[in-house]
Amino acid sequence: MPNFTLHTKKGRTQWAKEILSIHSDDQFAIALHSLFEFQSQSTPAICSLAKSKKEHTNDWKQTPALPQKIFKTISLLSSSKATIEFQTSGTTTGSPGIHRMRDDLLYQTATQHGFPWKEISPFSILSLHPNSQTAPHSSLSAMIDHWFKLYGDSSSIHCFDNGKVNSEKLWSSLQKKRGPQAPPLLIIGTAFSFVHLFEDWGIRRRLKLPSNTVIMETGGYKGRSRELPKQELYRLIQNYFGVQDSQIWNEYGMCELSSQAYAQGVNGVHQTPPWARVIMIDPRTGKEVPIGKRGIVKWLDLANVDSSVGVQTLDFAIRHRSGFQLLGRAPQTEKRGCSLIVEREIVDSSDSI
Repeated sequence: MPNFTLHTKKGRTQWAKEILSIHSDDQFAIALHSLFEFQSQSTPAICSLAKSKKEHTNDWKQTPALPQKIFKTISLLSSSKATIEFQTSGTTTGSPGIHRMRDDLLYQTATQHGFPWKEISPFSILSLHPNSQTAPHSSLSAMIDHWFKLYGDSSSIHCFDNGKVNSEKLWSSLQKKRGPQAPPLLIIGTAFSFVHLFEDWGIRRRLKLPSNTVIMETGGYKGRSRELPKQELYRLIQNYFGVQDSQIWNEYGMCELSSQAYAQGVNGVHQTPPWARVIMIDPRTGKEVPIGKRGIVKWLDLANVDSSVGVQTLDFAIRHRSGFQLLGRAPQTEKRGCSLIVEREIVDSSDSI
């Protein structure tokens, strides 16, 4: 157990420093055990989970994880104690999942120090997602707005207005950022928002963006309309923006977590920050799959102080020696994802690409 309480600002600040100092599996295991024990005493759902599964004491990879869907059915933190409430963008049916936090200190810590391109910032950040004033319960909006403050320059803007992607604003802004003195560019959007953008641009508009441009897509369609295979989406991004595959990144995160993983290129392997781990689980045995095999993704996130350090998803991935390759959501599971925030506002009136 930590020698401080994670219910106070001082204790949470100390915990943030501790997780940022993790550089090995042994350090991670010690911190993981401490946080799980703390949550077992403070969160009834995790207390019940700990009683039913005691093998976590021998192997940190066996630390029990709450099912992702439990965020839809129970409150892991009382709303009277929370100042932050993120909701899954969620769902086409039923109620959203809710992730409550006492404050955003740990979330902002993970967002700041997990940013993969700190060494080449500041960026001109162009977001195809609503800001946190428009979407106050979106963890993605909160993450992007935090990046604006930390890593964006004065030209950073949200190209999302009146409930949809503003393709004209993006086009106009990009025309000003193509010279030799142009700052590095970071364009952020859901997979769905990029598809809508390209439909709006049609065949009229193509760009050749600088080599210091990064395109970040933040998630797929989750079975929704106008879905494109990842290879096709990345090909379109390359064609419309004039970038290489290596300039396109995927961010893999979710409302129920505080940390994210990133992969570079269409066949990229996702990497987590040192304070988080992703384990591919064989659903038949509950054990980690061998390298090269696929399993269901289990997250262990030390920044998830106010909910559950372990979150069992329904996403499939292939285990690699240095990370994992995300395959997508298990069949027949609920359609969800940040793309739906954008999709709700867009009328499908365009011809397909």
